Amino acid sequence: MKRSDIWREIKAERERQSQQWGAEHAWGAGDCSSALVEPIVKAAVLNEECGEVARAVLDRDEDALVNELIQVAAVAVAWLESL
Repeated sequence: MKRSDIWREIKAERERQSQQWGAEHAWGAGDCSSALVEPIVKAAVLNEECGEVARAVLDRDEDALVNELIQVAAVAVAWLESL
């Protein structure tokens, strides 16, 4: 993948996360960019995504691996946005 394509995919995933988690929910309000979501929740979300990366590697599923790595990157970017 070209770097420009990777960044485009991460940005699209950030938008998707923002839409999916934009409202109030059991763990706060908003996605991992929100100050209303506790750092422990953000760590759990990032860890869950990393677990899905490991699963894709174990399954030798390159398409899933790409998707999960993009999700990991997007969650990390969201958390950085909250700092």
